[in-house]
Amino acid sequence: MHQSFGSLGNNRTVIDTIHFPDSNMGYSEIIMEVNLECPNGGCDPWDRKAKISVKHIDEWFEIGRYVTPYGVGCGWVFDVTDYRSLLQGEVSLKSYIDTWVRPGWLVTIKFNFISGIPEYPYTVIRNIWNDDYIVYGDETNPVNIPSITEYIPSDVENISLRMITTGHGQGNTDNAAEFSYRIHDIYINGEIGFSHDFWRDDCASNQCSPQNGTWQYDRAGFCPGDKVFFEDFNLTGYAPNGGIITLDYVLEDYINYCSPNNPACVDGSTCSQCSYNNSGHTEPFYYLGSHLVIHTESYHSNADTYFQIIDQDSSDEYIELYLENYIPIYGFQLMIDLNDLEGVDLTNIEFENVNGGRAEDAGWTIGINDSGMVIGLAQETGLPIAEGEGILTMMLWNIQDLPQMFGSITISDLNVSGYFGVQVSSEIGAPLEINSILNTNQSNLLPIETKLYSAYPNPFNPNVKISFDIFKESNVQLSIFDVQGKKIDSLIKSKNMKPGNYIFEWDGSKYSSGMYFYTLQTDYFIQTNKMILIK
Repeated sequence: MHQSFGSLGNNRTVIDTIHFPDSNMGYSEIIMEVNLECPNGGCDPWDRKAKISVKHIDEWFEIGRYVTPYGVGCGWVFDVTDYRSLLQGEVSLKSYIDTWVRPGWLVTIKFNFISGIPEYPYTVIRNIWNDDYIVYGDETNPVNIPSITEYIPSDVENISLRMITTGHGQGNTDNAAEFSYRIHDIYINGEIGFSHDFWRDDCASNQCSPQNGTWQYDRAGFCPGDKVFFEDFNLTGYAPNGGIITLDYVLEDYINYCSPNNPACVDGSTCSQCSYNNSGHTEPFYYLGSHLVIHTESYHSNADTYFQIIDQDSSDEYIELYLENYIPIYGFQLMIDLNDLEGVDLTNIEFENVNGGRAEDAGWTIGINDSGMVIGLAQETGLPIAEGEGILTMMLWNIQDLPQMFGSITISDLNVSGYFGVQVSSEIGAPLEINSILNTNQSNLLPIETKLYSAYPNPFNPNVKISFDIFKESNVQLSIFDVQGKKIDSLIKSKNMKPGNYIFEWDGSKYSSGMYFYTLQTDYFIQTNKMILIK
């Protein structure tokens, strides 16, 4: 991916669409290479903060940060393996350089996927504190970094807090934050857990040097012409699996007495000049980024909430709606989509009521409207559904009166609200596959006619289910034909079959993409339907 900054349109942000492998489970490492070159006319002569982010669901996640060198090209390598859950399929990638001048930069970003068995196949990435401009030392603009409470999945192998912090700007008092040594505190569950010392004392040995400017001087978390190193704080054991953890980030006390916003500052008296570095320089501020990096034994979403329909078999008279939420939720609305079900007389399907689970425990009232929309509303006396995982509710339905069905049930049109109704990010799990006769009342299972149903799914890759009914005993053939009318497979060559409901599966993996036909033939019936294989 090639991007231009500054010289072409003076842009500071470029967003591109990247096509990663649909699954990266077969790669042991993922490496990101970033290279900066000078356009015609030369590079930006100043050190500029820069970062690279990817969009996942509806959030941006920072995966790399660097500071440009003074006027020369350079490049760096980032290990982004921990972000594998974000780097698959079609992804929006955003590159930012805080350049305001021409010429600027030509940037090339390349990802290398290294084959092998990953150390941790499943990783959850949670955004914690992300603020591009935290003013430091200004009493008229106090720092407000919120306390964060996060849910920890029940199958965690290890967990760390990843800090990506750099200091910028220059103030007269101690030259904070860029050139001032500071140690900030990380509180875990109300107690100091770690001290965050992100000072860089190796800028004089910078790999992108020699450069112009002050590249050789040490700085708060960065060096001009170098990548910003992540600092990971191991949180394993600070909270029980399936519990919660509360995090606070507390800056070391600091007052910029020579700030022009300090009412006690007097030019030539308390300070030589009430300004930033006597030059109109940017006020001291921190560029704060952080993630929870959670390695687990099984899949968990990076979104705030994860919904899925689970635990359905032929003996159940309900479907269970599973919820995993990293933050408390105050309301939800979703649609149970039955459009991908196949079977006889599906118009009889009804959801009768909803009860049980975490929603009921929290004092919620959950109802179903006439269109099948499931609506959950917290009563005035109800509580938010706390962080955790488990059955949200059980949706009872009338399967005792249903005929044969197969296909899938899906959640759609999901909206989840947090505190004060703010919408939170959500992910919907895979459809619930129904592959069996759900009715245990055998008197209703015998079909009243012979019928060949639509293949499911259609289009398919590479397996497809073909179902049919036979209302009286007959010799049966079920055959597959290509688009030229040539028979390529027989699921039933010739067999005497009794009345009933039948489902067969065809594997099209050895055939090419295209249209195919399947024909059901009995002693008294013949019908052909089409299906499409897409690879």
